[in-house]
Amino acid sequence: MFDLNGKNVVYVGGFSGIGYQVCHLLMKKNISHLIVMGRMENVEMMQKLQAENSSVEVVFIHMNLMDRANIEQAVKQVMGVIKHIDVLINGAGVLADKDMETTMGVNLMGMMNMVWLCLPYMDKMQMGQGGIVMNIASVYGLEPAPAFPVYAAAKHGVIGFTRSMADQHHYQHTGVAFFVVCPGLTTSEMMVNLREKSMMGQQSYAGELVKAMGHAKHQSPEDCAMNIVNAMEIMKNGAVYLCNMGQLKEVMPTNYWHL
Repeated sequence: MFDLNGKNVVYVGGFSGIGYQVCHLLMKKNISHLIVMGRMENVEMMQKLQAENSSVEVVFIHMNLMDRANIEQAVKQVMGVIKHIDVLINGAGVLADKDMETTMGVNLMGMMNMVWLCLPYMDKMQMGQGGIVMNIASVYGLEPAPAFPVYAAAKHGVIGFTRSMADQHHYQHTGVAFFVVCPGLTTSEMMVNLREKSMMGQQSYAGELVKAMGHAKHQSPEDCAMNIVNAMEIMKNGAVYLCNMGQLKEVMPTNYWHL
């Protein structure tokens, strides 16, 4: 089990839906610092988080996940606040298949750049003390998304990257555990205007696919966040979790080839 007490936590993502609820739960864990990194600050939400626990230092740092140089500068700002990172949560997500560059850039490339730039401050062989990297993917990283194939490709990439970084050869040297949580459909701003976001939505036959997503049963952000924090505390290196309808279930991917 991973004890969050006294830990420096960096959360990358927005303030709506799952993101805020995860931060809200972390504030109850007596962490040392909560650093939120994202494109737009929500001052009201930041003040609300800080009011929940005055002993935790809450800081917002502006960052554009589409710009590696900007990410590098933002990480330097983080390290001006803390000396090492114990927990990195990559929770930023975009559902916008019509804009392939943004969909791949935020969901996959931005996440990988964050890991590369933060890892020296986590790696016990460099400037860190070990810790955990949690990447938030999607159920569509585990299975096809006919209405959103670009989003599915990005989230499949998140899982592949996470599992690769969790290899024991890395873990035994760095002390950094990697695992991934795949939420099912969750009530959030992301699920609004799905047809307009889908590259396939303009095809007459694809409308039913988009409509089915909109009408499917969704879990609450609160339930999803609770299981994300549970997965953090379990801290099983290499784990892939499905987080859906209040349940956290480990998925066991098949390995077909070994070195």
